Amino acid sequence: MGALVLATVLSAGVASYGWRYRDEPSGRWFIALTVSAGCWSLFEMLFLLADSPDARFLWFVLESVPAEWSVFFTLLFALETAGYERWVSRWTAALLAVWPVLVITGVATNALGVHALLWESLSFATVGGITATEVVPGPLFWVDVAYSYVAIGAALVVLGIHCLRSRQIYRKQALVLFVAILTPAVVGSAYLLSPFMPANPIAVSFAVTSSLFAVGLSRYRILDISPIARDLVIERMADPVVVVDRKGRLADSNPAARALFDGSPSSLGSPVADVFGAETASALEAGGELRVVDDNGEARHFEVDRSAVTDGRDAVRGHLHILHDITERRVRERWFRALTENASDLIFVLDADGSVTYLSDSAAQTLGADEDPSEVGSLARFLHPDDEDAAVETFRESMKRPDEDATAELRFRSSTRGWRVFSVRCRNLLDDPVVGGVVVNAQDVTDRRKHEQQLETFANVVSHDLRNPLNVAEGYLELVKEADRPDPDHVERIEAAHERMGEIIADVLALARGGTVDERETVSLDAVAAEAWTNVETGTATLDTAGSASFAADRTRLLQLFENLFRNSVEHVGDGVTVTVGATRDGFFVADDGPGVPPADRPKLFESGFTTADDGTGFGLAIVESIAEAHGWSVGYEDAPDAGARFVVRGVGRAEDSAQEADAASSDDA
Repeated sequence: MGALVLATVLSAGVASYGWRYRDEPSGRWFIALTVSAGCWSLFEMLFLLADSPDARFLWFVLESVPAEWSVFFTLLFALETAGYERWVSRWTAALLAVWPVLVITGVATNALGVHALLWESLSFATVGGITATEVVPGPLFWVDVAYSYVAIGAALVVLGIHCLRSRQIYRKQALVLFVAILTPAVVGSAYLLSPFMPANPIAVSFAVTSSLFAVGLSRYRILDISPIARDLVIERMADPVVVVDRKGRLADSNPAARALFDGSPSSLGSPVADVFGAETASALEAGGELRVVDDNGEARHFEVDRSAVTDGRDAVRGHLHILHDITERRVRERWFRALTENASDLIFVLDADGSVTYLSDSAAQTLGADEDPSEVGSLARFLHPDDEDAAVETFRESMKRPDEDATAELRFRSSTRGWRVFSVRCRNLLDDPVVGGVVVNAQDVTDRRKHEQQLETFANVVSHDLRNPLNVAEGYLELVKEADRPDPDHVERIEAAHERMGEIIADVLALARGGTVDERETVSLDAVAAEAWTNVETGTATLDTAGSASFAADRTRLLQLFENLFRNSVEHVGDGVTVTVGATRDGFFVADDGPGVPPADRPKLFESGFTTADDGTGFGLAIVESIAEAHGWSVGYEDAPDAGARFVVRGVGRAEDSAQEADAASSDDA
């Protein structure tokens, strides 16, 4: 009786321990097996304790239920554990379950007297306080015995094969399972040949089976995924290898991994976060890069190659992690990054398709791009649309001539300064094993180009624009000197020439200073426009204000911007023109109701020295553009709705927008 109690308690304990593996197919069959074995032992104990023939008969009949199912679950558990899980499907399980269902049904109908296929007669006798059962088996009983031993024999065969194929700890694991299942089979065979005790010895033998299961669970981890994953783990592999089950527990590791993490075999079965640390566990889970600091304080970098470990049903049972040492690569990258991060030039590395695989910090900050190359994609979205063809041609040249640099000047959009001109140099290093790409170095030459353009402009002004009125003044001055009485018309011509030279000099100075702004202050669009209007000779022209806005600007420079735009409208349209100033979503506009600018002239509008007016200097709109860019804005030309000229300034941050956002935030807090 004590053995039956022990068998019942041990089976229940082992089943409860196996509950943690209930999500695993092998775990579910194990739980079912141990529960059925425990019920068999319990029912046998209740059978022996029964104090009446009817009670004994009831427990005798009920005992057939766990007895039949324990054989069924044993076979399925063995197939699952030994790696033959592809044979365990719903259809095969249903097919194997047909016989237990038929036998249990036969027991019930036999007990009701419908037939005598399982036993022909059944009686109980108590002699000396010991209850004995006298049974005359029927033909179906021996068929059931044959089925049971064929099923148990198949389970032992697959476990035996698994034991012979396994190594080290996994051979012991398989051996424990083999002996645990063999014990009831041997005891049952001996009992069939010669009954040697009143109780069913198979139910008693489950005490041994459950004890072996307990040893297998605690010492050999019989429900872990290691037997499946072990074929993938190369014991002498130089790269560290770690196997993690679906619960995040360490299922296996090779010597290289144990040396790297100072692990030991006793750590197997523990959560990875407890064995290696939370950071390592996260890196393994993500399958990215892992950083490990050794005892000397030196960091080693590993690239984690993460792959799923699947069973015969392609169900994921865990993950295999192979750690490739990339420390040397990271050292080279840090050296290269140290050079590029401290450089002001923009540095990119492109692959053969032109996609960005690397960009320097200076490039990411200048362009306002994500530092992740995969998010950047290509450089096309940062290039000026008019320069895309030149960029493609430069890239193609570098691909054709790996030994030569391909150069070009391209415009990139700066996140804070608008379009900037860069001198670009491409070098094809696709065959270089370290770089493996096309290196693009871009140097900002915007200021230098503007300075060169200004020098050229000043030279043109001195050599041509100033010389013309100077020659006129000198010519009329000679006439004045030769005449007894100066001709008033000659004096006016001299005066007009000097005024013209004064205008040119003023514009040149304004253009030279246009790239700088002094301290900014909050200004009102309509107020500054009205003040600038009074500073320009507008004649019969009128100013119309269509909405206003407040923003930060250098008031003096902004006045010059409006004065030049107003003067441009008056000079090109003439008296009676109506000039309209209004606010836009991100800036403001200045428009007139004149004929507009011919399409052929629009590309040259903001070039220094370009003018269509007879007495224009050609610097007015160039000054407008330089003042706008100095503020971080951009200016462009559009056709006004009424066919006039319309100049739009964009990128202006409004002060009132910030105030509204602050008010909205205050309202939300309230």
